[in-house]
Amino acid sequence: MSTRMQRIELKAFLRARRAALAPEAVGLPRGQRRLTPGLRREEVAALADVGLTWYTWLEQGRQINVSAAALARIARALALSPSDEAYLFALAGLARPEPAPARIRVPAPILGMLERYQGPAFVLDPLFDLLAYNRYADFLFDFEAVRGPFARNHVWNAFMHPPRRVLYQPHFMRSAANLVAIFRMSHAAHPDDPRFDALVEALVQTSAEFAGLWEQQETAPLSALELPLYDARLGHFCVHSTRLPIRDGQADGATVFCFVPADAASDACFTRMVEQVDAAALPA
Repeated sequence: MSTRMQRIELKAFLRARRAALAPEAVGLPRGQRRLTPGLRREEVAALADVGLTWYTWLEQGRQINVSAAALARIARALALSPSDEAYLFALAGLARPEPAPARIRVPAPILGMLERYQGPAFVLDPLFDLLAYNRYADFLFDFEAVRGPFARNHVWNAFMHPPRRVLYQPHFMRSAANLVAIFRMSHAAHPDDPRFDALVEALVQTSAEFAGLWEQQETAPLSALELPLYDARLGHFCVHSTRLPIRDGQADGATVFCFVPADAASDACFTRMVEQVDAAALPA
């Protein structure tokens, strides 16, 4: 698109979005003498904290200097969706600043709990990226075996790493459906984190099973789930997958996943797992 065409598109886009936004939606009264269907230019300028003349020139498609900060305020004033905001920045010829995801630090007491827990336990961030795990979880999941840009992601590996599929037998799709459903809830709670869209796009393109589940629009709470599993060294067993959200300033949004044996036979499998892991940790 040429510079001239970009300005024409920008003009049409801003006018359309301004007309589509009811004043009540941004806390402004409609009044009796409003001639425009949506917001007035002066209202958008005030909401975005920019000059009326400058905004008028922008909406008219004139060649003016535009900063990313001012454009971001206009996007908020017009209540643009993430895709609309990206389009606005593209029309203006600016790189859209991506918000840096907050770095989550797993608190030391949680790390200590993982170390002492006699069963698989691990911590995931809101994207379901792996933050921490104990040796029993590594025994089952073999976390370091995966490579690539999504190597630490629990959802990606459930669909794309064949040994994980074996672990979730004999009911892989049931377990996968629950995983996708709670991941969708986390995605909705973090609309400004671009990592979610990148992961979903990659999974939709590479996994027909994920794409099908994603299209179903199912949601599920972050609550305990009875989960049948299979490991060649242990056989079939069943766990309560217990999910514990962390409420800490450094780790808000992270969740501890703990596996608890669901019956006596599964408890015996846990005992064998602990014995094997502990024996492997002893010095030769």
